[in-house]
Amino acid sequence: MDWIMKTSTDSARRGIRWTMTMTATTTLEDLDFADDIALLSHRHQDMQEKTNAFSETTGYFGLVSPEKTKSIRVNARVKDSIKLNGEEIEEVDSVTYLGSKMSNTGDVEVEIRARMAKASQAFASLRRESNVISTLFYGSQSWKMSKIICHKLDVFQTRCLRRILNIFWPNTITNEELHRRTETESITTQVQQRRWRWIGHVLRQQTADLSTVALRWTPDGRPKETWRRTVEREMKGKGWTQGHLERVSETSVSDRHWLSDSG
Repeated sequence: MDWIMKTSTDSARRGIRWTMTMTATTTLEDLDFADDIALLSHRHQDMQEKTNAFSETTGYFGLVSPEKTKSIRVNARVKDSIKLNGEEIEEVDSVTYLGSKMSNTGDVEVEIRARMAKASQAFASLRRESNVISTLFYGSQSWKMSKIICHKLDVFQTRCLRRILNIFWPNTITNEELHRRTETESITTQVQQRRWRWIGHVLRQQTADLSTVALRWTPDGRPKETWRRTVEREMKGKGWTQGHLERVSETSVSDRHWLSDSG
């Protein structure tokens, strides 16, 4: 697969602008895991040319399924379709890639709603916290967090905990007492801890690592709310700076420091 992607993309830079220096601009051409491929481009023409090159290379092996291939636009002005072997690729508003749902608005709420729905199914069928939590938290390190999202997550958790304890109306109990009895922390606190554990891991990687570049990347435009703004808001609340984070990541050999500081 690496050979296929290099053959398809090395002839020209058609990806999204990734990093910029005084002498060059680096582009991110694709994301691939096993046989799941995501081609990336800023311009419609570049995407069509890249799709053509990819199709020509993979045609020898029969690796591309037109029925399973989808097109998704994020903040795109051009509405022309992308074609694969002369046929228009189906355009969708959201797509599931490696288990996470992504929307054409770039809004993470679509993914969070999907996670909550799957966690609800796990809760209804298994009634085991380990299964419910692992299902809900999948990919949560990359979630942006707003007050509305935090409220929805915490309401979901307390509803599940009340069912576990068989506490139903008209019986009532405060959320604080609920967490005390079940020895749990709020979902939003746990998501925050997972996010900072991941940040600590990323900052210890090489600067050329894709996750490290993504952490520092500033895309064009100004979305209403982003993952980075979530992190910056939490940093400001704790009095942290970028330098502080990098020093901690270099000296901390475990995640305990991050968890104690981010809780």
